[in-house]
Amino acid sequence: MTAPSERKSLIVSLHDAHPGSQAQIAEQVAFLATYGITRSSILVVPEFHHGGPVLQDKGFCETVSGWQTQGHEIVLHGYFHDRRESPPEKLSTVFWTRLYTNREAEFLDLPLETARLRLERGRALFESLGWRARGFVAPAWLLADGLTNLLAEMGFAYTTQIGEIIPLLPGLNRITTSQSLCYSTRAGWRRFASAVWNKYLYGRLREADLVRLTLHPRDLEFPLMRRQIDQIVRASLKRGFQPTTYGDYVAR
Repeated sequence: MTAPSERKSLIVSLHDAHPGSQAQIAEQVAFLATYGITRSSILVVPEFHHGGPVLQDKGFCETVSGWQTQGHEIVLHGYFHDRRESPPEKLSTVFWTRLYTNREAEFLDLPLETARLRLERGRALFESLGWRARGFVAPAWLLADGLTNLLAEMGFAYTTQIGEIIPLLPGLNRITTSQSLCYSTRAGWRRFASAVWNKYLYGRLREADLVRLTLHPRDLEFPLMRRQIDQIVRASLKRGFQPTTYGDYVAR
């Protein structure tokens, strides 16, 4: 189902924000600002790859707080963003854990009680810093069975998957089917394939009322991808798409 709205929306989400990617995310925020886009959804990982909580980096926390003040949405993005302490891999999960992701599908098969503890811990960290934790997005958008219900029970307003925006609170819009444009930078063939796929996919979105553009920290480093991202943003704005955040989109 599509959202019951005639307004055209552009949601740019910046994934994997943590102290080690601060400079890259800041470049993306500045890049978007050159087009007048001052609202995006910035996905923060509380302890990226078990590297210690973001609280240990005062400068990063102040920068993220500044982005929120400017109008960007801060979103809880997993907790560790890796599979350390995850259940053993099965044949049915190897594709998702090793090919689709590089051992980063943290919430793919996480027991719900473990998931609850990480969600509570992440939300408490956000609240201690004054960041609103309205939404949760799992690494690579991969959700364990029952996790959506758990998120709703815990009061999160929404989650997303690569092809859907899923409101979780009563009274919000229905599920919105919308394929996110995103890139893989791990190898040259992945970057080329991403560009070809996104060109095709964006062509199919010409009659849609929502464009989702997902950026990861290294995306602007590659000229092919930077050019295409520039083209997508310019074309979307020219066609009347208005920048918004996931949180505001589901609440309208």
